[in-house]
Amino acid sequence: MSFRFNFGVSEDGEDVACSTTPTGISTLDCNGSGTAMCMNEENASDASIASAVAAAPFESISLTIPKVSSIVVDAIFYKGQRLWKRQIDDVQFQLAQQDSMDGSEDSLVKRAMAEDRNASDVIKGVYEGGLKTWECSIDLLSFLVDHQVELGAALHGGRVLEIGCGTGLPSLHVLKSMPDTYVCMQDYNKDVLELVTMPNVLANTILCPSTAGNGDTLHADSDTEACEIDIDFRRTQALFGADTDDVIGKRDVPELTVDEANEADARMLQSSDIRDCCEFVAGDWANIEHELRRQGRENSFDLVLTSETIYDTDSYKSLHDLLVCVLAKPKTEAGSQDQKAPAALIAAKSIYFGLTGSVLIFKQYVNARGVFNVDSVWQSGGSMPREILRLTWK
Repeated sequence: MSFRFNFGVSEDGEDVACSTTPTGISTLDCNGSGTAMCMNEENASDASIASAVAAAPFESISLTIPKVSSIVVDAIFYKGQRLWKRQIDDVQFQLAQQDSMDGSEDSLVKRAMAEDRNASDVIKGVYEGGLKTWECSIDLLSFLVDHQVELGAALHGGRVLEIGCGTGLPSLHVLKSMPDTYVCMQDYNKDVLELVTMPNVLANTILCPSTAGNGDTLHADSDTEACEIDIDFRRTQALFGADTDDVIGKRDVPELTVDEANEADARMLQSSDIRDCCEFVAGDWANIEHELRRQGRENSFDLVLTSETIYDTDSYKSLHDLLVCVLAKPKTEAGSQDQKAPAALIAAKSIYFGLTGSVLIFKQYVNARGVFNVDSVWQSGGSMPREILRLTWK
């Protein structure tokens, strides 16, 4: 199904995708194989993209530095802390450059963007909106900050999984504030992981913006802060160190060769332990569950995070099954509200207008399955309420 969330502004000024859905939207259902079926002519474009796509297979993605000269990131300020997030315009610029060079749109995200789609468009079974920062991920981020002391103590040396991570703000906070914690970031689309999630991880670790001679260009005013991170400058520094200006200045063509850039990227990644602290997996939830069970990794995550993933009741079974697979078993009494008990935190709109899912319907589904306790641990005010649910083993 293709639909678009409208946009609003969070309290810190960050543009986020909100929950209002245009009226008169047509529907696109899925058959038993997970392939989208067009319900009317208006959605023929969606069907043309989705019809050739089976449920996304499991794929483990190695952390790599983007093959671009620079990336542009925005600062996200929250409760005295700051994270860097890649601008969607910068992603679209990279896609445009790649298209002009290879003349093809070989990825699902690139095909969707080529049809003039917004990052907030969702094409069921094809693209799940991972390029955009969704409102409830900000809620989840704030919740983690508010409970950082308890969670930090509980997660010391523990493992965190973010399902449907997209821009990955909650995971970024965990990586920065709980350095002994291992984080796995999952998204339906490999392209989202490579275009947004990984650059965001790097922008908050080994490529963190700096004014100390790294060639970065910082733009700041009273409300916003952005930075163009000069990756090529860092590459030359990694290769030539203090001799960078002398070596590059003597070349007829100052750019690094492909082999030099690859070597520089490898050196930068080796200079940090970031690859030992996180992993990235792409694929449909059912395929993720199957592969984790095949690898013997059941019940291996102490905390599971997810936001904006319960808007469609068709996905409830696969999400619930994945939670059953990944959430660690409690070492204390089952059902304990102790923060050290393994838990899943699900941030969502209370109601998704025009869609099938809601917090109430999801809670009813969880209770009917009889595996988890489910409680609301945070609620927003206003006419468009949002909540965070906490699931623990019964």
